[in-house]
Amino acid sequence: MLSRFQLDEDNDTGHEATAAYFAKAPEYAYKAVYSKSRLFLRDLVSREVEREMPWLVAIQCICRSPALDLLFVFTGMLGNHAFFMLALPFLHICGFGVFARGLSFVILWSVYFSGVAKDYISAPRPASPPVVQITRSPAHTFEYGFPSSHTTYVVATILYISHYMLNVWGCPLHWVYTLWVVGSFIVIGRVYCGLHSFIDVAGGVVIGTTEALAFILFYEKLDSLILSTAGPLYIATVLYLALSNIPRSLDLCPCCIDSFCATSVTLGLAIGAWAHARMPFLWRNGVADSIAWDKSFTLAQNAVRSAITIVLVVSWKVKSKPMFVALLKMLLCSHNAAKALVVHSDAQSCYNCESDSNTIVASESDGKQHSDIDGRHQAAGSKEVSYQLPSAKCIKDGRYGTYDLMVTPENLARIPIYAGIGVITYVAAPIAFYYLDLMPAQ
Repeated sequence: MLSRFQLDEDNDTGHEATAAYFAKAPEYAYKAVYSKSRLFLRDLVSREVEREMPWLVAIQCICRSPALDLLFVFTGMLGNHAFFMLALPFLHICGFGVFARGLSFVILWSVYFSGVAKDYISAPRPASPPVVQITRSPAHTFEYGFPSSHTTYVVATILYISHYMLNVWGCPLHWVYTLWVVGSFIVIGRVYCGLHSFIDVAGGVVIGTTEALAFILFYEKLDSLILSTAGPLYIATVLYLALSNIPRSLDLCPCCIDSFCATSVTLGLAIGAWAHARMPFLWRNGVADSIAWDKSFTLAQNAVRSAITIVLVVSWKVKSKPMFVALLKMLLCSHNAAKALVVHSDAQSCYNCESDSNTIVASESDGKQHSDIDGRHQAAGSKEVSYQLPSAKCIKDGRYGTYDLMVTPENLARIPIYAGIGVITYVAAPIAFYYLDLMPAQ
């Protein structure tokens, strides 16, 4: 039996988590399944992580304290899904328009780009022990290490905001410096907490910088395309191509689930913004990007608007999940419906393919040493697990490893569930404001 862990894309124990099985694939499996380029990059990064191990251990031995544990666990939470799900709608409700959509795309697509790199390279995190992994979300320790996702979207986010602060809003430099200081604490915390090595962080910096520069240069043109007649169709096409081409990894790394969640929100934002631009009764002073706080409101009225938005978003996510999961389970039971969804109708695991699949026995070290913010350690023993290689046909078709995570009804349901967040922000919440007489004065 493989070790079991809970996979919750929001780190929110109040919601039903997706259960998955995880076992570390042996080196033999990587060499049998991965291409030469993937093996080369994996070996390159893995050797560098191993070389950095003495430094990572020394940092924790010298610097660890209960206060710093608490600080860096907290800063790490600033980059999780629950934070973004609750924080991003405010940018739109406050009427930041193009900037809000651009920043949302930067943050959410950085999750995708870093996840794709993680799955493709499949390099491990720093070994624990000897490093102690300090985290409130043990599920993330099952992800690959390179690149650091937190670093990717922190760098991308801060670069994008800094561009607006300096070139659009004319903010004083000390505010920009403050932003970078906060971001640096999040990045440093990934190394301090034993979750990433220096090369992981460097990879995140490169990907985040590249992405931010691309969005700074081209997002306004992309935004015009989104609001055009066929805008949502363009984004839906990009989303389909992006999700269907996520690299399969042998280990059940949850990065692919994060990618489904994050990119689906951008689809909802595109649909919501497109629809809002065609509903002039929700505008203020003839301006489409006017879902905003207003000085004509009291603080209490503005707080009510914010509360309505958050309640709608959270309620939608909680209540819509059982409905969409049940619907997809029903559709996937039908042979024709499964074909239409480009899902194999036999619902066959890639490890059950006939003919040339091989079974090998690997030793799975389950001895990761975890620590909570109080410094308590937990370690488990080692055990042998039976590892079955996918067949040549399954490898060719991409039906191995994380494929089994991506085509489940629970994961496919995340597309409409998370897309609904953007639609609620731009359509449902403003309509509620309209009927509750909470629209800004004309």
